[in-house]
Amino acid sequence: SPSSKFSKKRANKDNTTVIVSKNKWTSHVLQEIKHLRRTTHFLIPKQPFARLVREIIIDIFPRQNITSIMYNEKNYRSKYESRWKILTALLQHSIKIQATALEALQEATEMYIVQFFEDSVLLTLHAKRVTLMRNDMILMRRLRGRNDIINR
Repeated sequence: SPSSKFSKKRANKDNTTVIVSKNKWTSHVLQEIKHLRRTTHFLIPKQPFARLVREIIIDIFPRQNITSIMYNEKNYRSKYESRWKILTALLQHSIKIQATALEALQEATEMYIVQFFEDSVLLTLHAKRVTLMRNDMILMRRLRGRNDIINR
């Protein structure tokens, strides 16, 4: 607005006065926040999230007999050169996750992350700051206790 203390007047090519606001970035961010609150789509892309879930499943449930399969499969040996690529290719073919299960995991993950950041921002505001810092998130983990899923 013209009466805002953050706006200034500038002349453009036609010698007409244009009011330029410094808080254009802030208003854009606020509009984006309002838009994201109204929408229900996922914020994390589906493919990277699916790869992360598969990687976590592999870490939790390692395959004991994968090395014996790896050396017996000549097709994989010809396509891929390194051992890691062979292992990755075999594991990707052996792990199947239903789309609805992946969607439920993603929904729960995004909900948890949003709530965690909301609570961390409350700590930031309590400290009379505007910027969310690492210490706020560390304190939030501690306040949530040992039974919180992120602290296990």
